[in-house]
Amino acid sequence: MLWIRKILLRGSSVEDACVEFDSGANILAGESDTGKSFLISCLDYIFGAERLKKHLKEAAAYTHLFVEFENSDKKVLTLERALAGGSLLAHNVQIDDIREKGEVIAPVRKGKSRGPDVTSVLFPFAQIKEARLRKNARGETQRCSIRTLAPLFLVDEVSIIDEHSPVTGRPSYDDTARKRMFSYLLTGIDDDGIAAAEKDEIVKARLQAKLEVVQELIRPLEERFGTIADSVPIAHSPDDELDDVIVSLTEEVEAATAAISRLHQDAQTATALTLRAESQLLGVAEIQSRYELLGERYRSDLKRLDFLAEGSHYFDSLQEVPCPLCEQNIAPPHLHSEGGHALISGHEIRRSAAAEAAKIHAYLADLQKAMGSVEQRKDELEQEKSEAYATLSILQEDLTRNLTPQLANTAGHLESLLEHRAERDAERSEFRRWTDLRALQRNLQESLADSAQPKLEWGGLSSLSLGQLCTEIEAVLTEWKWSSSPRVFFDEEEYDIVVDGQPRQSHGKGVRAVLYSAFIIGLIRYCANNGKPHPGVVVIDSPLTSYKKKGAAAVSGADGPVSAGVEEGFWHSLNRLPKTLQIIVIENKEPPASVAEEVHYEWFAGENAEVEERAALIPPPGRF
Repeated sequence: MLWIRKILLRGSSVEDACVEFDSGANILAGESDTGKSFLISCLDYIFGAERLKKHLKEAAAYTHLFVEFENSDKKVLTLERALAGGSLLAHNVQIDDIREKGEVIAPVRKGKSRGPDVTSVLFPFAQIKEARLRKNARGETQRCSIRTLAPLFLVDEVSIIDEHSPVTGRPSYDDTARKRMFSYLLTGIDDDGIAAAEKDEIVKARLQAKLEVVQELIRPLEERFGTIADSVPIAHSPDDELDDVIVSLTEEVEAATAAISRLHQDAQTATALTLRAESQLLGVAEIQSRYELLGERYRSDLKRLDFLAEGSHYFDSLQEVPCPLCEQNIAPPHLHSEGGHALISGHEIRRSAAAEAAKIHAYLADLQKAMGSVEQRKDELEQEKSEAYATLSILQEDLTRNLTPQLANTAGHLESLLEHRAERDAERSEFRRWTDLRALQRNLQESLADSAQPKLEWGGLSSLSLGQLCTEIEAVLTEWKWSSSPRVFFDEEEYDIVVDGQPRQSHGKGVRAVLYSAFIIGLIRYCANNGKPHPGVVVIDSPLTSYKKKGAAAVSGADGPVSAGVEEGFWHSLNRLPKTLQIIVIENKEPPASVAEEVHYEWFAGENAEVEERAALIPPPGRF
């Protein structure tokens, strides 16, 4: 297996535009129009596309593309290609160590050419043997190339939301080859031994072997469905009532969830009122305390004034005595210097004290009025607090006694019905498989009985391998919190997965993208765990954010958001990716900080980038 280490654009008189990656999980996120998706076009181009399908006006000055790879043996390979087109150069050193012209290789082989090309260089480097794939019903074969394999590890932002099969893509001349390539990844067995025309004995031997395999596969199904007449179409029996009930329960769950959300909002409002009232009560208490201290001060001042007024009578009763300076009797006025003060009579003291006391009484009256207003405000706040507590109590009781049990009961019933529907769909699928196998058995028996050379029949995918792949995809969806126990099977007619009884194509764009990603990641994990051929790298563009520009205009389906739980599960699952594999996720959304710290993460901040942030893939002009 191999990993992408570096993608670099180089030109004359411009700074290199470079993005580096590590083994394991890589996340390249950023604003729109920062060149993230251009990297998919660069990889497609280096893997042998005839031309660069997407261009950036900011990259007009760049002339060459370099992509550096590393494999599990720690060897390095760098592919170089001019952006204008033409052949590639292969270097067995890192980009920074390139000093000489590398080996010239073609993008793809044409005609009967046996010369080196991208596939003949990359496949051995990734420990993938070159294989032959059947390309039509006649049994003719073609070479398995990196171009045939690319859709299963290089996923652009339009393909990921498309309704077509992730294996075959849009219908084209190479549908059969892509299907056989998928079989090669599942089993490690290619079509190298297939001949377009064979002897009758060989054909009959192969038919007999197929018949034995079909009989072996059909035996357990016969025990389940053998007593059912062919004319009874149980696999297609209508069950609209069940679907209507599921729709109704889904609406009830959504309504209950919305009601609980509204109740929580009301509870938050009541809590805010309670906290505001308590805060204001604390302020009122502080004001009352200060008013009490001020009242004590006023009363203390009144006591002192009473003391002075009362003491003035005693001063009037004092006897006159000689002055120690002039030996005259001390009587008002009695002064010895210009700045001296005459003795004040008791009457004046009482008059001044009475005037000051009148002022303090007025202040005290105003203070009592203010304290009354504060006490009234305190009562109002206590009432508000009490009413808020009562509202909270009512809301909590409604949540506990009504909405929560209602939601739990409805959700439980809905989950049981969904399980029942999934079991029903699985039963129908098994029944259809049984009828198909019986038809195939009859065809094989008829072909064996015919003395003439029978029409070529080609086997389908390995049931065992498909089952293991579906189990791996179920594990991926479980990690992504799709549901408690998702059920996945592969529809060999559509060459796509069916999850919980619903085909991937029938979902909206966002869910189709998530399930496409689950299929691609499940496939690389299956190949790694079972020693099957795979490049070892997966690049996925916009698995969580549906593409909305011109390229997606022709893609039908609703464009609903991806569930927050699935999105969170998707991000956190990247932390557990082994370093022996490489997944590169290109996304507009930022991952959680805990995920960004654990994986190789780079952010393109766009035109509003800070000084220390990277704005886009292409460096701003003037920095070279």
